[in-house]
Order: sequence, then structure tokens, then C-alpha cells
Amino acid sequence: MLKEIMEQPQALEKTLHQDRRKFTDIALDILRAGQVIFTACGTSRYAALVGRYLFAKVGRKFSDVVIASEFGYFADAVDKNTVVIAVSQSGETADVVEGVKLARDAGAKIISIVNRPNSMLADMSHHTIHLNCGPEIGVAATKTFLSQLAVFYLLTFSMINSFGKARIQLRDMYSKVAEALDCNNDRLNKLSHKLRDKNDFYYLARGINFAIASEGALKLKEISYVHAEGMPAGELKHGTLALIEPGIPVITICPTDYTYNETLNNAVEAKSRGAYIIAISDKESDIYDFWIKIPQVDELLYPMIAVVPLQLLAYHMAVARGYDPDKPR
Repeated sequence: MLKEIMEQPQALEKTLHQDRRKFTDIALDILRAGQVIFTACGTSRYAALVGRYLFAKVGRKFSDVVIASEFGYFADAVDKNTVVIAVSQSGETADVVEGVKLARDAGAKIISIVNRPNSMLADMSHHTIHLNCGPEIGVAATKTFLSQLAVFYLLTFSMINSFGKARIQLRDMYSKVAEALDCNNDRLNKLSHKLRDKNDFYYLARGINFAIASEGALKLKEISYVHAEGMPAGELKHGTLALIEPGIPVITICPTDYTYNETLNNAVEAKSRGAYIIAISDKESDIYDFWIKIPQVDELLYPMIAVVPLQLLAYHMAVARGYDPDKPR
């Protein structure tokens, strides 16, 4: 797992080897569609949530993300005017495949985003986008998540005829991702030993960063066996705040983007209850008990940077608690 976390700059570079014309054709299909539905499970679903934000903010195309195991219950709303974007690292995820079968039978156009070219999902699709990031051996998805985000950036900017611009911006991210890895690895190792006896973690973020909070929580649950919950920061006061007690780690994703001030206010709410505030940000604040520093990037690209230290935190927490992150339960 650590190897695959650390090789993400190289994986990102491989992912960018994509055909501009193919992305343009797919983008046009998306723009023409009456409705667009993402379907995926787990980590891939959180990548799709970022894609949904990008489609709305840049492409001005509203879409929805449906959990693959729930997709069948919405199948009656799918027709020939629907584009279904199926996201699966393996291309063999049973729930995703079943949903895609139903959508195809209803006449929908299927676009799959996979890491394995010769997969069941690829065979069922009208268009297939390959991540090209190399095989992922670790059980907990890391580099494929980052590659999925890169594909969504390229696809989104293809909707406004700016594929080339997106690829240039993403090339600048190689060094930014490497920086986020290098400056945080040792510090997060130490933090993990401090927090290894904690059994409840809360991850907060807003807007495009919310999916990263959920992905960070999933990683911690999956390999460290710690209860972790990711949520939109604005939802904290609607019930969950009652669970915040002194010493509970609250991880806040608050880069200096359009979500910064409101997310910081939510961190203050949690801190007033005694929470230990761990912040992922490019700007320091007295509110933070522990600052995870990330480089400053374009506000749409923060998810690609913010997820990296969360992957490292999950890895080091697993090791600090005596578990093998490559062989989770």
C-alpha cells in the first residue's frame, strides 16, 4: 500500500496518456444526454462525487451519483436519453456490472472508467476510458483513486473544449502530489502513534472536498478498524455534534478555496466541544491542533492534493495499531 501511495506522481503521469478525440466524443455524449448517472462502489463512488461537482461547476451539467448496489431500484428512470458512467478499478465489480446490464437493456449509453482493459465492464460499454496507472496490488485503493480524479478533470474540461489546458494543469500536479507526500509522511507517522488508541474519527469538508472526507474515513475504517465518519461540515450541527467529546480527532479539509471560511467555522464548533483539530490546508491557523500542510493549487484541484495525506494517515494508523494494511479483514 505504501509503495502505491508513494508512486502516485508517476501513476498520474501515465494516466494523462489519453486520446483527446475520444474524450471530446464522450464529452459531447454527456452534454447531449437528458440525464447523466454515475454508478460505482466504495472509493470509486467518492471519485464519482468529485466528478459530479466538476460536471456541475465547469461543464454546467447536472448529474447524479447512485451507489451501484442501489442502482437497480432506480432503473425504471433510465432510458435511451440517459448516459451511465460506470466507475470500477477492476471492471468486474458485481454490483456495477448488474446495474449496467439493466441500463443497457433500457437503451442507455454506457461509459466505463476502468483500470483493467480486458474486463467485463469494458466489454459492455459503448466507450471505455482506461486509467493506465498500472496494476493496483494493494487491497485499499489509492493510486487508482487519484487516476480516476484525473480522468474526471480531463473529461470535464473536454466539455468546454479545454482538454489541452486540463492536461497542462494536471502535469503541474506531479510535483505537488510529491510535495504533499514528502513533507507529511514522517509527521503523520508520529501523529498515528499519538492517536492509535482513539476509536472515533470525524472527517469534515464542504463542496468538492466533501468526497475526500468520506474517502479518508473509508481508508481508516478499511485497514485500521477504527470507526470513522466523513460528512459535509455543515451537517455537523444536525445531530453529530452531540458525539464530539474532549480529545476526539476531527479532521478538517479546509484549503483556501470557496469553502474555506465556512469550513473553518465548523472546525471552531468542534473545537469548542474539546475536539482535537487536525487540518489539511495550505494556510495555518491557531484553531488547528495539528496542521497537515499541502501546497496551494487551483481550487478545483485540491481534492487530488488533500487525499494524499489521508491515505498516509490510514496506512500509518494501521501499522501503529499492529495491523497489516495489505491484508485487511
